[in-house]
Amino acid sequence: MTRKISNYTLTVTAGPSRDISSHVPVPVNTEQPLHFDTNLISTDLFVRIQNYRGTDKTLPQTSPYFTTPPHSTNKDKYSISFSPLTFKTSPINGDDLVLGNDFDEPISNNLPPGFSVAWRIARWVIDPGLDGDPWAEKPWLEGRVLSSVNVIDVGERDDGNDGGRVDVLGEGLHKGKLKSETGTTEEEEIPKDGAARMKFFVQQEKRKGFVFEKGEKYWMDFYNPYLDFNEFALNLPGVSIHILQYWDGQPLRYVLKNRVDQTVYLVVQFTLTLQEDVDDESEDDDDDDDEYEEDDEIFEDAQESEGPTSQKSKNPAVQTSQDDID
Repeated sequence: MTRKISNYTLTVTAGPSRDISSHVPVPVNTEQPLHFDTNLISTDLFVRIQNYRGTDKTLPQTSPYFTTPPHSTNKDKYSISFSPLTFKTSPINGDDLVLGNDFDEPISNNLPPGFSVAWRIARWVIDPGLDGDPWAEKPWLEGRVLSSVNVIDVGERDDGNDGGRVDVLGEGLHKGKLKSETGTTEEEEIPKDGAARMKFFVQQEKRKGFVFEKGEKYWMDFYNPYLDFNEFALNLPGVSIHILQYWDGQPLRYVLKNRVDQTVYLVVQFTLTLQEDVDDESEDDDDDDDEYEEDDEIFEDAQESEGPTSQKSKNPAVQTSQDDID
């Protein structure tokens, strides 16, 4: 039997913890920010999904974001953007801030054929800083923000959102400074290009030399063309996996946290829901077979890669901006 993705809708929620009761719906594909103001952070969250099949039918199926460079060229499929993000209690070392996925239950029995290949390709080609254990009792996959998030800017911006226009962030972390172990500023500069910055911070000593300062504004945009929420499929070089056929019902959540003390700053959760009165079984499996290649050429290409490829509510912690969308 084969599940049909057209029988499902997608809901995106966000909150200050993994507890779904702390979450509120995200206005996907709108330029209406979902504002969080907790004791730990302040941020405006934007989530954009190409060909969004939402449970809330009032939300747009796409965003002008996907027709603007570089996303139109990259064929990006989704974006999670913190615009901006401010840490309120203490600075965070650059080696400690991570963004990634985790699960409450094991997924090892549901991993599809070719997953081990996909995992190796993701770590070699897509994000060399990616870490995790998909086979653990509580599986987790995470990357350091400095080497995994596609665009990071810092400080004030002159071209911010004007209350309706799509806001495409530009790289600007080079305006920040590295610090030595003694706390003095080093002369080495952070690369101005986003891909180069990601490669630069794959090195642990470089990450340790950066600090996300308390009270500073950081603008981040995480995106990629590999995870297709419209088809619920993962498409990597040489590997295409239809995730729905192996899905065990757990939501996909992105957790922004401190990896050392496990402090959670924000969680964005993607939940599939079967539509009512729908028969989710089909006898035709031929069109949904996963395609993957497990040969030496894939691994050789991956190893030769030089770096990442161009990622007001009743709840007192959450407020949604009331600005109208132009």
